[in-house]
Amino acid sequence: MISLILQFKLIIFSFIFGFLFSALLEWFNKKILKCNTYLKLLYSILLVMGMTFIYFVGIQKIGNAIFHIYSIISIVVGFVLYDILMKLIANTPKK
Repeated sequence: MISLILQFKLIIFSFIFGFLFSALLEWFNKKILKCNTYLKLLYSILLVMGMTFIYFVGIQKIGNAIFHIYSIISIVVGFVLYDILMKLIANTPKK
């Protein structure tokens, strides 16, 4: 059984990770726009592998690498929330 504090830390870490991963992915896609298809594929694979490594090191430090379904849900919520916030900011009328 996982303690409530540990679950809370893992969920918050996963949420922040999903949010930052979405931001990094958006920036990354803008930077590799002019590369050829093979380089895009290689860079994308390297990015995902690197971010996966960082995530698992993070959950290892927080909670001995306990991975739960709530972690996946929290990553997805963070990822989607970033996109929603960016659309809201882009559609905000300027004064």
